[in-house]
Amino acid sequence: MLTGPRRRLLTASVAVLGTAALLAGCASAAPAATGSAVETEFGEVVIPEQIESVVVLEGRRDLDIVLALGLPLVGYPFEGPDTGIELPLPLEDELAVARENGAEQLFLAGEIDIEAIAAAEPSIIISRGEDVEPIYAELSAIAPILPVSTNDAGVTWQEDLRAIAELTGTENRAEEIIAEYDARLAEVKTTHAEALAAVPVAPIGYDLEGTEVEGGRLQSVILRDLGALPSSAFAEAGTDGSLEYSPEQTLEAFGDAGALLVFADTQEEWDAAQVDPLYAQLPAVVAGAVVRGDKMMHEGGPITAMHVLDLIDELYSNLG
Repeated sequence: MLTGPRRRLLTASVAVLGTAALLAGCASAAPAATGSAVETEFGEVVIPEQIESVVVLEGRRDLDIVLALGLPLVGYPFEGPDTGIELPLPLEDELAVARENGAEQLFLAGEIDIEAIAAAEPSIIISRGEDVEPIYAELSAIAPILPVSTNDAGVTWQEDLRAIAELTGTENRAEEIIAEYDARLAEVKTTHAEALAAVPVAPIGYDLEGTEVEGGRLQSVILRDLGALPSSAFAEAGTDGSLEYSPEQTLEAFGDAGALLVFADTQEEWDAAQVDPLYAQLPAVVAGAVVRGDKMMHEGGPITAMHVLDLIDELYSNLG
């Protein structure tokens, strides 16, 4: 999987480990040892000497990092049938192995169940900070909490991976993971160098109310890392902006894109795109230069990032 150079984080954003405080608590140059007290954005926590079980709360970046580092997952949230998500999850293979080792779905995503978490008896809880904040008192009574962040907050998955790895004694694995990702990124960049430089691309969301492009999502970050030529709308969204268009504006908004990553969460939305006459006129659609994803690929860690790289590789391969 993936890894990268080791460094401590200094960040003021909610949901990210406050490494300045961590450095103060661990004055030696050695990585933080399990059993030591460290500071997070929510205060001091003590990492147990043995991490025997981990629960995650959000189910994307937190879950991805835990699976990638091989931490002992015992509980995680799951998408309910009403979400309409039917594409294979980027983490499905790793989750299957975790389930074989005893990991269980504890609650619906977005509906955190304190009692179920307590029953799982986690050594630590890892989650996106914004999910922790409203129920920090209840959760911290169960286990120490290590928060992670999001691309939207300006924090990369590599930064969170290294921070969690440092606190769980898995730094070497984190560095391997980032190295694997960097190698795959370079491979895709080399393979499609001409098309990346010449064909405007856009990562768009499609639903029954219209289309959108968001500059801070994982797919947008990776396209920028590849040096892909952005379509006008993608460029206008910038690194963290969001632009929305009505169905009638679809052709105008993305008419200059020669390749599209289309994120449609449900089959109903994807089917609607196929019969949308304006969508059908998009040059990328006419050329067959379209690959579909869904919201489970908007955010995540190394495993999801590798999955998105595979989608982008497929997209540019379709250009012929």
